[in-house]
This record gives sequence, C-alpha cells and structure tokens, in this order.
Amino acid sequence: MSLENRPYTEVGLSAPNITTTTLQNATVGTAYSQTIAAAGGTPITWSVSSGFLPDGLSLNASTGAITGTPTTAGTFNFTVRVQNSEGNVTQQLSIVVSE
Repeated sequence: MSLENRPYTEVGLSAPNITTTTLQNATVGTAYSQTIAAAGGTPITWSVSSGFLPDGLSLNASTGAITGTPTTAGTFNFTVRVQNSEGNVTQQLSIVVSE
C-alpha cells in the first residue's frame, strides 16, 4: 500500500468544550490568578465575547488564565469563547470583586 492511500486519523481535531463553570472571588488590590479549563481539540484560542473582566484583570488568549490585580469592586459578568479550527463554544462566567 502506498503512503498516499493509507487511512489515517487526525489526532486532537475536535471542537473544544469549556469545563470551568465558576470562578473564584477576588479582592481589590490582591493578585488574582484562575485558569479556565477546556477539554477537546487543540490548539485553542480564548477570548471574552461579551461583557467585561474586572478592571485590572486580563485573559491570556493561549492559556485561558485570568490574571492581574483587580482595582474596582463589583460583580463582573462576562462570556468567554474558546475556539479552534473545528468549532467554538462559549460559557457565561462571573467574578465578584470585594473591597
């Protein structure tokens, strides 16, 4: 059998699925680090598709880590999207920041 006629399976090519459903609360002026987890295919890219992260926090597009030091108290509701070449999925999340 020639190489071009061999059956093959692509490994890691499936749409991702977000497995994190809640995030830890935060405190103004205190460093915060929480990673949103996903299962499924790779590579993946993270983004905030609606709403806003707390002031002072950012989302790493490669790892899904939310890090930084929040500067404003309140409840921040947002939707994250994870995607790869096979599809995307969103998850609504929130972070409560206290004084």
